Amino acid sequence: MRTDLETQLPVRRTRSLALATALALGLSGCSLIEATQPEPLEKTAACALGHHWKLDLKDLGTQVLADLQNRKIQATSVDATGSQILTWGTDSSVLVDTDYTLKVKAQPAADKTYLITQTHKGVASGKAYINSDVAIPRNWDERGFSVRTVTTLNGSRIRHAPFVIAQTDFDDVYGIEITCNGNVLTTHARQSAITKTWSKAD
Repeated sequence: MRTDLETQLPVRRTRSLALATALALGLSGCSLIEATQPEPLEKTAACALGHHWKLDLKDLGTQVLADLQNRKIQATSVDATGSQILTWGTDSSVLVDTDYTLKVKAQPAADKTYLITQTHKGVASGKAYINSDVAIPRNWDERGFSVRTVTTLNGSRIRHAPFVIAQTDFDDVYGIEITCNGNVLTTHARQSAITKTWSKAD
């Protein structure tokens, strides 16, 4: 006659086997998930993402001057100095580290000389998702970034500048048209007069 313990042993063995099988299948499923690779980057995204980009400030100054003159403002020079580094991760994360100054000189009359010093400084970050040749910025955080403007007339400081300098830093208000060719990236925020040119810095 079988004891109660002998009767239960086959049932326990069956349950143990079923549990072991389920665990094996579960681990196999996890392995498949972990082995899945992200989709490879293509075209513009493959060129732009995963790099540090350095802004061409000389070109920026040239464009700001041209925009002022196109608007019939008697600007005679724009001096752009400093740096701006764009870090664009393969996960579409963006970090813009900025420390540059624009010095704009204008002489609307023989007895009037304006000097506008505009300082761009700090860090902005967010995401910028590339769709074909357009980057769509999202969740922009520029709390650590600021633009400060000081204006003088004939050497004396005044409260307001007599004209507006074109927007030179992007945010998440407009999409950004981009091109990328090897070591050169361009970004043009829609509605902006400025196309920024960057060189690969890594």
